[in-house]
Amino acid sequence: MSNRSRKKPEGYNEESIKIILMLACGLLLLSVILLVSLLFVINRDKNKESTEIVVENDISEEEFASESENNEQMEEFLPGTEPVTITEAETPEETTEETTEETTQETTTEAPTEPVYLDNLNDYSAGDLINMDYFDFDNPEKYFVMHDITVGDDVYNRIIGKSYRENNYVPLSSLTYITMPHYNFNGVVQMGEMIVSKDVADDVIGVFETLFRNKYEIYSMHLVDNYWTGDPDSTDSASIDVNNTSAFNYRAATGSSKLSNHAYGKAIDINPQQNPYVSYKSGSPKWSHSNANDYIKRDTGLAHVITHDDLAYKVFTEYGFSWGGDWNSVKDYQHFDKN
Repeated sequence: MSNRSRKKPEGYNEESIKIILMLACGLLLLSVILLVSLLFVINRDKNKESTEIVVENDISEEEFASESENNEQMEEFLPGTEPVTITEAETPEETTEETTEETTQETTTEAPTEPVYLDNLNDYSAGDLINMDYFDFDNPEKYFVMHDITVGDDVYNRIIGKSYRENNYVPLSSLTYITMPHYNFNGVVQMGEMIVSKDVADDVIGVFETLFRNKYEIYSMHLVDNYWTGDPDSTDSASIDVNNTSAFNYRAATGSSKLSNHAYGKAIDINPQQNPYVSYKSGSPKWSHSNANDYIKRDTGLAHVITHDDLAYKVFTEYGFSWGGDWNSVKDYQHFDKN
């Protein structure tokens, strides 16, 4: 073995080694820095990804709500469903109440109730005003009713010994009591009554039903017995004084000893104040009732005056009645009769 000492390789002196070690440490430090930076970037990307996921979830929920709303709107067009709109100001409770009210209203609209009309006027007495809300104007004929008069009934007890007395000419069985509506001077439907002969009863009902359908006004319509004074003649006068329309009254004709057609129930006096009995026998008009002063002249155009152009004249004569206004020496403008 040689005792020669080993020669250090060139380039690997102590100074070089230090430099190499420093470079190695620098590389190591740089690697650490790079590693830390990489970890920071990775962690940041993860956080960003998590945030995006949350945002995506929020958007999904909004889209879900929007889709739900669209589904609800689509349900409005499905058969058998009813649209319900909820505004921002509404609460579910208020919406439920409104929906219930709407449903009730719709149910009411779908099943309207028929108007309730009076079947008859049995609860009304002559002179009573009739509730027009319940009056069947399309079928008024059902309210024009004939009633038999029998001994002991209410009508008999009203007329016996007054407008009717036992006699040899007009039996009770020949008369009938009629109840019927009419328009009064205020244009309101009012209850009326009248006794006439059964021989003309159908015609009488035909006349007054026609007048009613045309809203012809009659002041009042009571039995003359309501104004009984003790004798039939002055009772007739009392009835005229209050402008009452009437028919039967067992009495003699005015200015005669013969029975009047009123005694047979075959004559009717209508609105006597506006249509008075006037005598021209002396050449100038004479009348008995002062309430008729304004109606002696027949061409004044005042309401309820019967002339040849008046509906009452046309209807009564159409049914075969004669008018007292066509008589000669006297004019009984209120009077229609049928022999």
